[in-house]
Amino acid sequence: MTDKCYAHTNEACTVSDKDLELINKYALKPLTKDEVFTFSLILCDNDIDRDYECFSEASLETLQKLFIGKTGILNHSMKSEDQSCRTYRTEVITDSEKKTADNRPYVYLKAYCYTVKSEKNASLIRDIESGIKKEVSISCNASKRICSVCGSSGCSHIPGREYNGTLCYKTLNSITDAYEWSFVAVPAQRGAGVTKSMKNTKEKNMDTILKALKEQNEITLKASEIARLSDYINALEQTSADGKKYRAALEEKAQKGFSLAMPSLSEDCVKAISQSLSCELLEALCSSLKKETSKILPPAPQLFSEKKENDTVINSEFKF
Repeated sequence: MTDKCYAHTNEACTVSDKDLELINKYALKPLTKDEVFTFSLILCDNDIDRDYECFSEASLETLQKLFIGKTGILNHSMKSEDQSCRTYRTEVITDSEKKTADNRPYVYLKAYCYTVKSEKNASLIRDIESGIKKEVSISCNASKRICSVCGSSGCSHIPGREYNGTLCYKTLNSITDAYEWSFVAVPAQRGAGVTKSMKNTKEKNMDTILKALKEQNEITLKASEIARLSDYINALEQTSADGKKYRAALEEKAQKGFSLAMPSLSEDCVKAISQSLSCELLEALCSSLKKETSKILPPAPQLFSEKKENDTVINSEFKF
């Protein structure tokens, strides 16, 4: 999964009949031109960013299709109340007057989005119009990262370093999905007059992941987080298997104790009792049954006889 932050220029758009037709594909109730606010933005491009990654032109073409209908949110929040806009049209544009850092033609993905004019969205519209809400970050899945040095995916070349005069960067290819785009405070795309910083690479801890799963919230995980979650589940499964073996042994021990201490109880009754108890209560029950059965079967050898005081004969109890 890739989270990339991009600077863009917001442009308020005039709502055409064609725009309104596209917008109303997503509305349950037909909207009028006076009810919607539309704007455009650059989602991503093919330039090398500060993480030494870029999208290929083929990836931009794929994303152009995948981002149609996708939601715009705030700070990558997965809560539905943070949905703010929706993308109704996209296009890939080549800027013939601009080059990428490695002197390729500059190509970018432009999105046209809408939100509804309402009291709730008034501040958002005002922030977009005034340029306060300007930078965005996209979430998508790129299954391949092609190295600029060797042309392979998964090599040992380090992005940002030069190898025999060739800068190493990774081209994001084989896009399989686009999730959302989000307004963010700090952009991450190189651009004219725009400063960007690194993307947020902080990983979610296991408590955060488990809490989201428990609350049935949507959550997007990185490959490393998925691997940690898989290891955690495997460890739980092993612990569960060990626990099942221990419990089975406790139940068997309790059932044997019942058969000696309370032989009148039926086998079904004994099983029902042992299976209904927690391991802690089963341990206590086994301890009590052991005391009761020791009265019936004292722990002494069959031929044992109590040694008399001052008896010096060795093993005399075994002589006839």
